[in-house]
Amino acid sequence: MISSAFQQVRIGSTKRYAAALLTGLSAMIMGCSAGADAHQVTENVDQAIQPIIRGVSSGAEHDSVVVLTTFREGLRRSLCTATLVAPNLIITARHCVSDTDSSTACTKEGTPISGGGVKADRNAHDLVVFLGKSGVVPNTEVESNGSARGAKVIVDAATNVCNRDVALVVLDSSLAAPVSPIRLGPPAMTETVSAVGWGIDETGSLPSSREVRADIALIGVGPAMYPDHATYGYGDREFMVGESACAGDSGSPAFAKSGAVVGIAARAGNGKPRDPNNYASTCMGETAHAVYTHLGSLQDLVTRAFQESGEEMWLEGQPDPRAVKPEPVTDEPAPSAPPATTTSGELATTPATDATAPAAAGCSLSSGAEAGSVEYAAGLVALLASLVGLRRRFGRRDEADLEHDGHRARMPSLP
Repeated sequence: MISSAFQQVRIGSTKRYAAALLTGLSAMIMGCSAGADAHQVTENVDQAIQPIIRGVSSGAEHDSVVVLTTFREGLRRSLCTATLVAPNLIITARHCVSDTDSSTACTKEGTPISGGGVKADRNAHDLVVFLGKSGVVPNTEVESNGSARGAKVIVDAATNVCNRDVALVVLDSSLAAPVSPIRLGPPAMTETVSAVGWGIDETGSLPSSREVRADIALIGVGPAMYPDHATYGYGDREFMVGESACAGDSGSPAFAKSGAVVGIAARAGNGKPRDPNNYASTCMGETAHAVYTHLGSLQDLVTRAFQESGEEMWLEGQPDPRAVKPEPVTDEPAPSAPPATTTSGELATTPATDATAPAAAGCSLSSGAEAGSVEYAAGLVALLASLVGLRRRFGRRDEADLEHDGHRARMPSLP
């Protein structure tokens, strides 16, 4: 079983890189946990998990997947993978943010057989995040190239990473990069997942880009035993897949088809060595497998991390709470303004505008007299008198005759 964090210190040549990686792998006999830095072998400062085996280049669609490093005294001490789940919050493996034993072996009950003990949590400020825009590998050997630092590490009270190898880190600034939703539950056995990370590939070398391997079938959802070992197991917060992750992929995400994070890489490799000259050989073949931690019963930890970040949680199947909400579209016409009234409560009207008429030509049925209004009133009086007389003599005249006489008073109808 191989450990889950691969480290290097200012690797200036292929030989120095190989030596550092070999040192980390030599401590990974019992499963993924801490891989030691070349200058910190006895301290087990670094952890390494595995790369994406037989993957392809991952582009901008996975830019939420970032590089997480630990810097001490100006030197990079470890390299892991993490995922932005909010602009200022990442999720990764616990062994990527804490100093732990160099190897881990667990039972199906989620208890340790050997290793996996947490010695101390690292200083949040020592954690440096690097973005890899469009999947291009950033230069992580220069501390000042980092895009953000840790502000607070959020972990539970567990003293061993078995069945609980998850941590979240609140960053000291919000990053201009995509974020991914999360699932608070395990994957179904019928699902396939995609493994995405920055670790080594099947050649045993770090690739020039972030890599992804899609459509990986599940071996099992815990609690269960390893398929080829009668002692080791994975717990009820874990699931297992086959050939996928390898050194450098510790803390990397397993994505569902929906794009949600459903697992965090905890223990990987564990296969039979095929080539002593290839550091990735234990991550390859039918005997290789990787264990991921899911968030099915870690909701309290996740909720606390989002509260500390001040950001809303984006759950699978729900809209991104930070997305700009579009204006509602309606086919109904905009409501018209209510008719104006005068101070006495009478309905006011707006006259038709005549560009050649003087400004004083406006009218209102309830306001002051206008030109011709006296004659108009007199005409109404005469009309009423005529109607009375005509009614007595001939009966009521019809509406059309009144219209023809030009004396009908038109009042605006109420809306």
